Amino acid sequence: KQWYQRRVAITAGDTQSITNWEQHDNTTRLFDRMQDIVAWKDKLEQTIADTDEEIAQLTSHKERCETALTNMNTPFEVAQDNLATRTIRVAVDLVDDEVQQELIKEVEVINGIKEKLKQKVNEAFQQLCALQDGYNAMCEDLADKMHCLDIDQQCHGLTNQSANIGFHKNATRIANGTVMPDSWDSHSNYNTQRAISEIRSSTGLREAINNMIEQTSNDLEAQRLRTEYAFRKRIHEIQMAKEEVEWQQRNTKREIDVLMDDLRGLKQAISDKDKPLEVAETRSENRTYRPRVELCRDDPHDGLVKERNELQNTVRNLIDQHNIAEDALSQLRKTLNRLDEDWAIKMNSLELDERCMTKRQKLLLVTHKV
Repeated sequence: KQWYQRRVAITAGDTQSITNWEQHDNTTRLFDRMQDIVAWKDKLEQTIADTDEEIAQLTSHKERCETALTNMNTPFEVAQDNLATRTIRVAVDLVDDEVQQELIKEVEVINGIKEKLKQKVNEAFQQLCALQDGYNAMCEDLADKMHCLDIDQQCHGLTNQSANIGFHKNATRIANGTVMPDSWDSHSNYNTQRAISEIRSSTGLREAINNMIEQTSNDLEAQRLRTEYAFRKRIHEIQMAKEEVEWQQRNTKREIDVLMDDLRGLKQAISDKDKPLEVAETRSENRTYRPRVELCRDDPHDGLVKERNELQNTVRNLIDQHNIAEDALSQLRKTLNRLDEDWAIKMNSLELDERCMTKRQKLLLVTHKV
């Protein structure tokens, strides 16, 4: 009997030791498990913070792109306005000159920049969506881990003296959706690695956005300078042409004045021949009434005939010179009219191009680098 009692005591002691050890061992396992959860919690929190920072930075870059895209409206409107303004040029000045070609190229450059900016805005939007998806997945994962950590902390704190312990039916069952530790670890690893990969992609996209904005800004500025150089060159050419026309106008007006003086002189000369011719013809007429044999072709008769003929020839020559002078005056007036028209054309072109240059001053107020 004593032997049996000792055996029972030993068995009871052994089972209690085993029970205590098993409980201690599982308490340790719970602690180790909590450490694993905390490690993933820390990594998730850090990756979430990094993702949140990257979302903020990429959002800022996306807004820079959108602002730069909006800023393209002014250069585009100015270039289009310049092209429309220059259609008002007339006659020979309505030409496809270097300015026109540079303005067309400027519109093409601006449209190209707008397309690049739109593409980057779309890429940034897609990347932000990917970052947000990764962020949401990690936040969900972190929330689950916090909940799990809270449960395991409660389990770790349970002892034989705890008040909230009791028997539970089928407590060791395998719940639906249970995964193995490798799958559990892989899930969080996938979420963090996915987010890290998206952060890397986003960082590359931000760098590409910076480089593109810098490059397109340089392209736009270079084209602006080329266009305005062509404008200044064209304005100088028109001014030189206008000054040449003005010089020709002054000379033509002087020639007209001289010719008009000549015409007045010729008219006066023709008029001055009237009286001498009247005297000569009156003498000749009166001498036809001499009687009988006195009607003689004497020297006075021949002299009067000669005088009349010379006066008539002189008048004819003066009239011919007058007609020639009038024709020359008519040609000079036509030339002056043509010069006046040419001058008006040059003034119109000059005013239009200067108006364009004034309009282009708005481009100096537009900052492409945001």
